[in-house]
Amino acid sequence: MPTEKANARMLMIIVSVIGLIFAIVMVILFFNAAPALSDLPEHRTYTDAPACLKCHLIGDAKESPTMPHINVGACHLCHNLAEEQQEGVPQ
Repeated sequence: MPTEKANARMLMIIVSVIGLIFAIVMVILFFNAAPALSDLPEHRTYTDAPACLKCHLIGDAKESPTMPHINVGACHLCHNLAEEQQEGVPQ
């Protein structure tokens, strides 16, 4: 018959494994949630974050949406061209 100490230990192992799986899934979903860049000439040649912020933070262009998150300094980590737009674009 299992002891109370063994039951508590098994519960902690199960909760830890479920928590680890949940954390991994959340990280994967977080990086896949960023919208793809629209097919604009400015988006085809990523230079640096200040170039993105010129339109999406300061608001130079009236058509550009305002950035709904804090500046992480590297837009290309999450935001990429859609796969069908990448054909013929030099990497």
